[in-house]
Amino acid sequence: MKQRWIEYSDLWACGCPMTFWVHEPVDERVWRDAEEFVPPKPPRVPGLGYPVYFVEFDGFVFKFGSLDEMNVCIDTLGQKNLPNVHQECEERGVGPVSHWLNRLPSQVLPWKYREGAVKYLMECRDYFQNDAKH
Repeated sequence: MKQRWIEYSDLWACGCPMTFWVHEPVDERVWRDAEEFVPPKPPRVPGLGYPVYFVEFDGFVFKFGSLDEMNVCIDTLGQKNLPNVHQECEERGVGPVSHWLNRLPSQVLPWKYREGAVKYLMECRDYFQNDAKH
């Protein structure tokens, strides 16, 4: 099954597995206390909250706190050989078990699945950027 939707949250990227790995604080604060990020967090939609993007593809639901996260997911899963996350984990001071790529279920990891998922994620990203009213 394939579907896409947006929900809104009072908190930014609450429970989104990629947020910590994509949005880096610009100051020396720890991530949870930071106010500014690169790339920046998306703006709050008045009366609704922060957008949370969902994409379901063949039994797995991807959850994103920003379109920047979706872009990183597309770029990463679109590589035939997935990257080793140890260096990124070392740089961020967090163990590899918590990395978003290592948290994906085994059904998502085969290249055949990722090829289809990436194609649909790109379609959804374009929809969210251009067509969705938020």
